[in-house]
Amino acid sequence: MGYTYGPVSSWRYGRSLGIDVTAHPKKCTFSCIYCQLGLTKKHVASPEDIRNILPSSQDILKEFYSVLRLLDLNSIDAVTFSGSGEPTLHLEIGALADAVKREIQRLPVVLLTNASLLPIPEVRKDLTRFDIISAKMDAGDDKTFRLINHPAKGTFTLDDIIDGIKKLHEQMYGTLALEVMLLKGPNGLTNAEGQARRALIERILEIKPEVVQIYTPWRPSAVKGVRPLSGNILQEFGQELGECLGIEKIWVYGFHDARNKPVRWKNHNKIEIEIINLLRHRPCRVSDVVVSMGIQTVIARRILNSLLKRGEVSIQKIENEYFFRIARSSEI
Repeated sequence: MGYTYGPVSSWRYGRSLGIDVTAHPKKCTFSCIYCQLGLTKKHVASPEDIRNILPSSQDILKEFYSVLRLLDLNSIDAVTFSGSGEPTLHLEIGALADAVKREIQRLPVVLLTNASLLPIPEVRKDLTRFDIISAKMDAGDDKTFRLINHPAKGTFTLDDIIDGIKKLHEQMYGTLALEVMLLKGPNGLTNAEGQARRALIERILEIKPEVVQIYTPWRPSAVKGVRPLSGNILQEFGQELGECLGIEKIWVYGFHDARNKPVRWKNHNKIEIEIINLLRHRPCRVSDVVVSMGIQTVIARRILNSLLKRGEVSIQKIENEYFFRIARSSEI
């Protein structure tokens, strides 16, 4: 099923056990040009559009509990709700968060969201159960927002979404983080230069989050022509924000990395299937599979090469890195 995957290395929060509440294929309100899962299969505007095809809470929790029996929780730093798409499309996400918190107790429960449904009061109420909410914000103006995030027809406007983020910030007890993906794209598109950059910084400062996570797309992207930016550009962006928010609130990818703790598994059920489930959620290098699954490099290479020969995964070179991902013919 693959509702629980990982642990996945997270530069933000250390080792994070992932929970997918939407399930493959990708279901989302956006179709971001940089998404590591590719273009959105089911592009929807609201939870009602897909409520009958999402996995049940019972199935998600059943698999989560089974994974907990295999994993040493002392080697995990957080449990993260995300999805093959937008996790807030699941109408029972608040109840799921409560159930998970009862099991893991000391660990923070994190939500990664594109913030598209935050204008809805019921959604915001559910999300107050989370300890950390990381909301996507890639643009401060409507044109750049549409070119990068490609919202589904009928979704809220950028102004509505930003207003929803502000209201959630007022309501929640935990930490609000904004995740900003700085990039260059086709036809001169960028959110890191000129007016688009200024507008993005202004809107971030308007929200006043506890943390700003500055990121760039180093994995394979959904659209050709999307390119990552240099560490210097990321740092410059962060320094400008830090002058107003406080530099301690700025996390820059490659410079604020919490991935330094080994993950320990007590056992694996079917390691090949577990690796396939991991690759359904993100393209991985051999080293990513080794860290997430807690296995030796030679074993990871053998399994990945076997999957490659059978046509279940493909390989893609980005810069000087090789990423394994689910083959298109294997996507269902």
